[in-house]
Amino acid sequence: MKKTKKAIAALAIAGMALSIVPFNAFAAVVPPRLAGTTAAQTAVAIAEQTGWTGTAILASTASYGMVDALTAGPLSFYLKAPILLTDPGSTLDADTKAELTKLAVKTVYVTSGTAVISQAVLDQITGMGITVVPLGGADRAGTSVNIAKKMTGVTKVAVVNGLQDALSIAAIASAANEPILFTDKETVPASILDHLAANPSIIVSDIIGGTGVISDAVKAKFPGATRHSGTSAYDTNNQVIQDFAAALTFGNVFVANGITGIDALAGAPLAAITKSAIILTNGTVPAAATFVHSKLAADSVVTALGGAAVVPANVLTRVTSGEVTAPTGALSVTSVSATGAATFKVVFNQAPTDTAKIVFTVKNLTNPVTVNPTWNTAKTEAVLTNSANFPEGTYTVAVKNDATDLGTTSVVVAQQKITSITIPSTKLGVVTDSSDSTKQTGYATYKVLDQYGNDITSSSLANSLTFQSGVGTVTAKDGLLTLASSVTNLMQFATVVLTGYDSTTGVSVSATLTTSTQIGTLSDFQLGTLTNADEKVLTGGDSSIFYACYTATDISGNPTTNYDLIKGGLILHSDNAGNTNLLTSSNSYVTATVEKDPSDSSKAVIKVVASNSDTALTIDIPTVITAMTWTGKTSSLNTTLKKASQVDTFTLMSPTDSIAVNEGKVIPFTALDQNGAAITKYIDLKGTNVTISNAKLIQNTNGTASLIAGPNGNGFTNDGQQVITATTSTGKCSSLTINIQKLAKATTLSLDTTQLVTTMQNASNQVIDYGINFSGLSVKDQYDRAFDMITYCTSTTYNYKIIATTASTALTLTGTDQWGNPDTSIPIASGANGINIKATAPAGSAASGTVTFKLVNILDGHAGTLADPYTVIDSKSVTISIVKDSDITEYTLTAIPKPIYAINNNSTLSQRAIDYAATSKVYGKTSSGEKVLLAGKPIIGISVDSTDFTIAFVATPNSPLPYKKAKVVGNTLGPNVTSSSTNLAVTIKGADGLIYSLTTPIKSSTATPLASKIFATVSTYLQGVTLNETKDVATVSATFLQPNMLLAKYNINGARGTYGPNNNGLNTNQNNISQAGVYFRAMDQYTSATSAPMQLSEIIYSAVNAAGGTSTFTMKSDGTILTAPTAGDVITLTGVTSNGLLLTMQIHVTAALP
Repeated sequence: MKKTKKAIAALAIAGMALSIVPFNAFAAVVPPRLAGTTAAQTAVAIAEQTGWTGTAILASTASYGMVDALTAGPLSFYLKAPILLTDPGSTLDADTKAELTKLAVKTVYVTSGTAVISQAVLDQITGMGITVVPLGGADRAGTSVNIAKKMTGVTKVAVVNGLQDALSIAAIASAANEPILFTDKETVPASILDHLAANPSIIVSDIIGGTGVISDAVKAKFPGATRHSGTSAYDTNNQVIQDFAAALTFGNVFVANGITGIDALAGAPLAAITKSAIILTNGTVPAAATFVHSKLAADSVVTALGGAAVVPANVLTRVTSGEVTAPTGALSVTSVSATGAATFKVVFNQAPTDTAKIVFTVKNLTNPVTVNPTWNTAKTEAVLTNSANFPEGTYTVAVKNDATDLGTTSVVVAQQKITSITIPSTKLGVVTDSSDSTKQTGYATYKVLDQYGNDITSSSLANSLTFQSGVGTVTAKDGLLTLASSVTNLMQFATVVLTGYDSTTGVSVSATLTTSTQIGTLSDFQLGTLTNADEKVLTGGDSSIFYACYTATDISGNPTTNYDLIKGGLILHSDNAGNTNLLTSSNSYVTATVEKDPSDSSKAVIKVVASNSDTALTIDIPTVITAMTWTGKTSSLNTTLKKASQVDTFTLMSPTDSIAVNEGKVIPFTALDQNGAAITKYIDLKGTNVTISNAKLIQNTNGTASLIAGPNGNGFTNDGQQVITATTSTGKCSSLTINIQKLAKATTLSLDTTQLVTTMQNASNQVIDYGINFSGLSVKDQYDRAFDMITYCTSTTYNYKIIATTASTALTLTGTDQWGNPDTSIPIASGANGINIKATAPAGSAASGTVTFKLVNILDGHAGTLADPYTVIDSKSVTISIVKDSDITEYTLTAIPKPIYAINNNSTLSQRAIDYAATSKVYGKTSSGEKVLLAGKPIIGISVDSTDFTIAFVATPNSPLPYKKAKVVGNTLGPNVTSSSTNLAVTIKGADGLIYSLTTPIKSSTATPLASKIFATVSTYLQGVTLNETKDVATVSATFLQPNMLLAKYNINGARGTYGPNNNGLNTNQNNISQAGVYFRAMDQYTSATSAPMQLSEIIYSAVNAAGGTSTFTMKSDGTILTAPTAGDVITLTGVTSNGLLLTMQIHVTAALP
């Protein structure tokens, strides 16, 4: 959607706006340009916008002096001191001098030494009664350290080498209390290393810029380093804005010149106030404008820092509208490099127009290597990932943009190895065994990097590390060093030395850790909020699990979630029942424990549960959970244990469809407790909580409740108005008046002509039914509702069927059996039986015929003969043309638009695997473009051009296949390979006797099938099988619950079961007969509700007999029945999918059919 115009004004208007902003208050609305005729005047305009007084920072406008000031932004925001500027020379800038007076400045921090800002200028400032604090160092790194030392509470730093990179991060770092440190490309200055060593609280580093300005080796020297970079300084600016977008607001955005830079420097603290991004421009509109534009609101203001000479008006306008300047020059590859043991990175000079047309070919000598490309957000970098680590050797990476060759680059890959081992801990945390005071354990952390700077601490490569200590045995696992002390008291030693080495590479580490003077492994622990996966509130009698958020730092000040460190660092209690991990709770009904994270056992969670299942609360109880470290830090979480839920309001709602006589339809409702939480369980609604008239509350098999119309849940016997009421025990009442319609009847027949091919080759056939095996026929009642012709088509007064007739001799109509196989029966659609239409024109002749489908009630009193036909309730007709073979001029293959699941592990294909196949059908086509349904078996060959796919059914000239049997199954792919593609080629023998070849592309995906819906198919077309209104209770004859029948679509092997004469779940026509009268199936992202081949993870069951005892019924977890039930049994089944969807069905077993 096109955004409204943002505020942009001319320089003169901006000047007017500035003149009315009070100098001692931040202006909530920033004008669209902050500028003066000089850089110093622009800095003054920005300073007055901040509203800060009393303190200022002075920097030089000279390029050699601005380098010193690049890191001053965070200190400016920290001190609430605007950045002012002065020119080279011996005189303080007049505008700056006036502003120092206006802002009543008492202290000025100077970013450069006297070689840049002269002593004469400093003397003038001192003469104004202002204290001067020099920050200049021996070099730019030293200056950045001096500036950083003035800030306290620092836990993270930004690291830069380039001017623009410093400007890109300045505003973001300022708002985050994050000093900016200067480094060199290949080495870290000694002053920086000393500062990091003296400040162990610094645990996170943001590296700004690519390896062209800061090498991976340098990056590895900084704690917790994350790189933010692009292919150029302006791409890096774009990436920085995107990476930190969550910390930014876009009510204000600033634009500054990235070449002069001085205005951006002064504007950084102002941008920090509003948490705004600064976009850098070189006179063009950079790519960052696209992302920023997507974040702007209608009232957002885009502000230029500096005059029109540095930020032209047209640039400001186009940044606002997101119109990026088109790149100049052709697309090219700027670099190709190995960035990991299994990854190459290809960097482009600009984003390709269409990344789908970029082709990467990787070879090891002459051997092709399959890689999967992943693009960055800006589409300027592609990471090529191999399914496994690249073997050592020289690789070539060739890149093409469609047909244009962008060159080939050689990349040397060395075996992945450990290049860095660090021990970030500065202190050794000590824990005494609670059961043996003579045993102590020490804890510290370690980190391992490979030659690419990747963290491999938890990888198998790091398993070769050996750590040692003179005071015990050291075990290393997943970043945690555990020292099993060989001495009684570790704290008798002021320090403990830990050494570690990798025997393969010789890389080693040694750290002297101060032994904590206080026992424990945590220096701080703070509890946060209480959360529940279902967004519940802590309630008495409800044992749902809650988790308390927390932040923790180890004894060295590093953030941690490690279970051993958390457990060892907190003072925990016992409940004398075996649980020794308890935090303190002010409420005996609430327990809080330190537990291992269910999803990652190396991490700790704080689990909170209500434990008053046997005690009813009459009031809400305030509760305080307290955590205390052995170092004396205390944190509390305040919450409330609510009294047990009770129905407070019960609101009846109108049903979406009409309700007719004798229809026990569901009446929607909402029930809320006293806290406004929804109540859905039957057990919480039954009894005296709610009094209901003219409807029945029933329990669904999953424990929830449904409300069914009618006093007994069977609907109303008379039409007209009926009133349903519901009254809660708290006195609140809801009333619903519904108009009960007359008894529903089948009145309208619908024919889906898209399911019928209206042009047929002679001898071809097609089937239409209600959707059991095919589809195409449906019926509605007089209220325009779907009428179930399978379940409700028969009563004492009606028996609805659809009869097909034709007067044409060119068409032959017959019925089908319940599996959809054409037979010789009368063409009547009833239950699972459909209507078969076969083209039977004289050989070599063209013909046509009309088929009429008639909806009738065979209990209408007529005989159904020619002399006494049934009364036709409704009818639909379709005309079908039969073409001569010579009229079929070409052939088509249906496309496969969606990827298929890569399921086959190259073993024998299971039926489930075949049901996941891509199915492409072959049709003929006439010269006028009509699609023709083909007869016989025209497919004589099927092939694919990739080993990642398997043909489901082989076709040969001697063993051809029908038009719809071209099926391709996706094979499983290698590690880290997520997709593949192939071309399906189908060879057919045409009606003219000639051979034709047709192709269509197919893609596969390894994405795990995730169930979007789970179904229970109830075969109500079978005698003795019925389903209730809420569709969770079925009545099934024991005939359809026999041993080896399946209560799922497939057994554990993906087969259709072993029921039937051939012990393969199929009848002689290869149609499935093994499903029970009820069976589960699931639909995922690859399939439709019709096919639904997803395998359930399990089916859980329980069964009782008619007397309430244990039934003899047994089954496997895949749904295979082992022992049949007997009449009177009640079986409860719960189908479970791998992603946690559940469906519960109840089966009431009736006697076997005679």
